[in-house]
Amino acid sequence: MIIVTIIYLLLGSLLLIVSSRLSVRSADAEAKAIERIAAFVATRSGDISSLKNGVAYHHFVLCVVYVADRVNEEAYEPLRAIVRYYNIENELISRAWRSKNSGRRAYLLALLARLPLSMATVVKVEKFLTDKSADVRFYALMSIFSVAPYRAVAILESMEQRLSRREVAEILTLLGRGYCPIPYTKLIVSENYNLQLLGIHLVRRFGITESRAEIALIVRDLHNELRDDALETLAYFGERERFGKFTVI
Repeated sequence: MIIVTIIYLLLGSLLLIVSSRLSVRSADAEAKAIERIAAFVATRSGDISSLKNGVAYHHFVLCVVYVADRVNEEAYEPLRAIVRYYNIENELISRAWRSKNSGRRAYLLALLARLPLSMATVVKVEKFLTDKSADVRFYALMSIFSVAPYRAVAILESMEQRLSRREVAEILTLLGRGYCPIPYTKLIVSENYNLQLLGIHLVRRFGITESRAEIALIVRDLHNELRDDALETLAYFGERERFGKFTVI
């Protein structure tokens, strides 16, 4: 019995060592892929067909997402070329559609939302807006926000599901990559909960002090559920004036 136990322990140790070495190799290959992708994006030149060398497809997608998270809108054109060349948009959507696991679908759509997408994706992703999972519906909306903010706002207005503060923060992080094309005043004065919540946090995130009057109206409305959010935004504007203007990233 003792001998059998020792054999099991030795086998377990061996598997752990092999797994560890494979993980190190995989991490090294992914790091090199990230370097190649970043160089391609920075120089807007190079062999696009070699970017994936030595990396499994899904891990390569994660590498592209990693780079996309760390560049601004000016770098989107070469990233878009990578996404198009490796058919990443269609592959993520197809895998999400085939998956029977809602968590997996939400995860794949969350990756999709962080990439520079084509307008054709909007139609393909809209079918997930009726999914039973709230997370799947949200990340489908996020994907639309990344390519068609006006369309996303219209969808958000019609959604019964209320946004959480965390979800608002994710949307604003996405919008913060480039210029923010959404008309914030329309959001703030809206009677729709989701739109007003997004508007209040949008003007705070981007330091739009010109909206102070509209925010103050919300604060004066004792029956408005978002009164505390509006009050915090006014307080934030006060801190900006006290310490000087700065760029919100």
